[in-house]
Amino acid sequence: MNYILFFPVIAETVDELGQATQTVIDYSRQVFCDKKAIPQSEFFAGGQQGIKPAICLIVGKFDYQNETTVKFEGIVYSIYRKYETHDETIELYGEVRSGAH
Repeated sequence: MNYILFFPVIAETVDELGQATQTVIDYSRQVFCDKKAIPQSEFFAGGQQGIKPAICLIVGKFDYQNETTVKFEGIVYSIYRKYETHDETIELYGEVRSGAH
């Protein structure tokens, strides 16, 4: 794997009503990854759902812990789809959303 991405470190707090909230502290958990071209079919399917695919990153199955965002090359992406492959890796499909941490 030729690139490095950063997963968020999240702090969970409980308010006086007992409601848990999660806050991204920073993007400091480094994971090796590969970058893959987004297939045309992904653009088509995403467009039907109002999603604008921006990136596909491949990480090891055991490195991914159901994060919803990832930082790659200084840009924060929202993960909208994941696909587990047969070779112990997961493809993460991301889009840039306004308001993403």
